[in-house]
Amino acid sequence: MKIFSNFDSEWKNEAYNEMVEKYGENNVLVLNKSFLFLFVKVLFPILWWFIAIFSLRIIVYINLDDNTIKVLFTLFMLLLYCFLLTISSVVKYYVDYKMDFSIVTPEYLTRYNQSWFFKRDIKSSYVRNIKTITIVKNSMLYNIFNNWNLLFLSEWDREKWDWEIILHYIKNPEEKKKEITRIMKIFNQI
Repeated sequence: MKIFSNFDSEWKNEAYNEMVEKYGENNVLVLNKSFLFLFVKVLFPILWWFIAIFSLRIIVYINLDDNTIKVLFTLFMLLLYCFLLTISSVVKYYVDYKMDFSIVTPEYLTRYNQSWFFKRDIKSSYVRNIKTITIVKNSMLYNIFNNWNLLFLSEWDREKWDWEIILHYIKNPEEKKKEITRIMKIFNQI
């Protein structure tokens, strides 16, 4: 679904198909955020707000006798719930989960980051400039669910912040690192 020129839910498929056409299916890897990201950043906060508001609603229902006030209070709580979910970062994190991805090819590592409905940035690094790939293990939750960050360090390209790309919440990063290394070695053979 394309809402704006820079918010297109088909962007990932289009970018992937373009790279497969250029490099072949075995030489393209798509990296997405894992389900743990969705659970921690989206589902758990929704559940937390639901439980808090539902508990408050139960307390009010027990203490009130007037059905009109109960209905109005229920409507108010429903609107409050929707408002809290909207102003919290849940919607932004859901957009991140669905729209953020990276593509590794024999020539480029490209990160697509949909910041919000009106903002998307695409950051590419030449594979030949990438010097190290590091797996960053920084929490017990990451370890339990085999989700870690991949850190790519490269020579500076254009600006001072282009030397580091961090991909968060990558499932099974050791396997992904091996596959990335295999794909990146293809560039050295060309």
